[in-house]
Amino acid sequence: MRISNEDLLSESGSVALAGNASLRPIWLGHIAQYAIQLFFTGSPVGSFKLQCSNDAGHPNAQAKAEQSQDVVNWTDIAGSAAAVSAAGDVTWNAENVGYTWVRVVWTVTSGSGSITSARANMKGV
Repeated sequence: MRISNEDLLSESGSVALAGNASLRPIWLGHIAQYAIQLFFTGSPVGSFKLQCSNDAGHPNAQAKAEQSQDVVNWTDIAGSAAAVSAAGDVTWNAENVGYTWVRVVWTVTSGSGSITSARANMKGV
């Protein structure tokens, strides 16, 4: 069984929530289920959601930033939107996934804050 736990934040270690943002996409090759958990501070007002893609990308590239370089076609995952209006956390748990990539997208309405932790735990064959 393949088990992986990945950090989704950039090298800076946090993501500002004063503007729209997307976290690093995750390649789901051989993955059957995943859980994504975010923790955020401040007073952000907006929503998180998940998007998926079946673009091929370059999952074998050495640098994580290059792996999803050509992944350009993203679709919102129905029912994944989570509205927030204060510091807190959000978790998604997905089973029997069939898409190749997943990412977290933040859409700001107002306020500010930052994502201080974003991890994905994945299980597959």
